[in-house]
Amino acid sequence: MSLVEKGDPYPKQIEETVRLTVELGKKLHLKWPREHLLCYQSRVGPAKWLEPPFLGTLERLGHEGIKETLVVPISFVTEHIETLHEINIDGRIDAKKFGIERFRMMPAVGDSRLFISCLRDLVLTATEVKTQEGPSAPAA
Repeated sequence: MSLVEKGDPYPKQIEETVRLTVELGKKLHLKWPREHLLCYQSRVGPAKWLEPPFLGTLERLGHEGIKETLVVPISFVTEHIETLHEINIDGRIDAKKFGIERFRMMPAVGDSRLFISCLRDLVLTATEVKTQEGPSAPAA
């Protein structure tokens, strides 16, 4: 939270990504029959972190009688310790303790052809815009 208070746009970017993903799913008529919610992983040490926490969310869902969940680590591009262990292993164990019977996790996009193609298009578009604007003025 100390970084957010200094102006880090991360939470707003994640919220916007989730909103746009849900909106796209509706436009494509994808039929995910459940509600979605946003929570945050990576809580470390005593510092105040983004809320609600992943573990607390699993616990709340279990107490509400939710029996299945699909976790989509939307802010992670690649698999690493947070997705592979903290979410997919520890989270799965915790979910079971809280009464969630079916725990699934969507893999990160990694180096999928579609993702790399989208990144390429974004870079090319940004480069074209910069070229059309002309050279940057030298810094003072």
